[in-house]
Parts: sequence; C-alpha cells; structure tokens
Amino acid sequence: MAAEKKQQKIKIIKDGPYRVTGALPLYEQVIVTDEAGHTLELMDEKEYPLQESYTLCRCGSSKKKPFCDGTHRKIGFDGTETASRKPFLEKAEIFEGPELKLTDAHEFCDHSRFCLRAGGIRDLIQKSYVFSSS
Repeated sequence: MAAEKKQQKIKIIKDGPYRVTGALPLYEQVIVTDEAGHTLELMDEKEYPLQESYTLCRCGSSKKKPFCDGTHRKIGFDGTETASRKPFLEKAEIFEGPELKLTDAHEFCDHSRFCLRAGGIRDLIQKSYVFSSS
C-alpha cells in the first residue's frame, strides 16, 4: 500500500503566527523586471529546508523572519482579522471595454505588478485587445 500523504494545513493562531503543517515547501521570491521596471516573473530566490511543521511570523517583529520567534507575545500583537465580509462583486471596480470586462478588488492585489505590463491591464481592457491562445 502506498504511503498516505499527510494533510497540508495552515492555521491562524489567535494573536500569534501561522502554523504550517504537512511538509509544505517554503520559498522566498523576488520580482524580476525588464528595463522599464515592468514585472516579468517571480523568481525563487531561496528555498527553505523542508520541515514537517513550522510557524510563520504574522506580527512583523520576529528576529527570525519569516519564522516566528515568540515576539508577538512580548509586544501584545493583536491579530484580529479585519477583512471585509462583503462579496467580491460588491467590492470590485468594473472596467469595461468593447470586448472585455475586468472586475478588480484592489485589496486582493498581490502587488507583483503583472497588471502594469503592456501599458496596464485597465488600458488593455479599454482598447479590448482580443487575446488568443494561438
């Protein structure tokens, strides 16, 4: 019988770190840009040794980042989630062009700047370039 794969899970600890279990790989990535500063890709800069479990800092003050060193307890970190519970479409701006429509909720942006390529996604929507897979 094949070995059973362990369940991979990320748990948010109240007023503390993220607890990661199930041997999830962890990478540090950098944004690679072209001469104009537009994002080309995300590149793995560092791969951390695989561990069965680890805790990731959520307070921003750990001296062992990205890992938790317990500083959250010393500084009284309040990890109360403050995200809106509104449905995505109620938060999203809608950008429409003749052929394409984009719904974009800025708070979900990953800030990797891919949307700035080719003059920016909003400009492309307004011009309604038709994208093909050929």
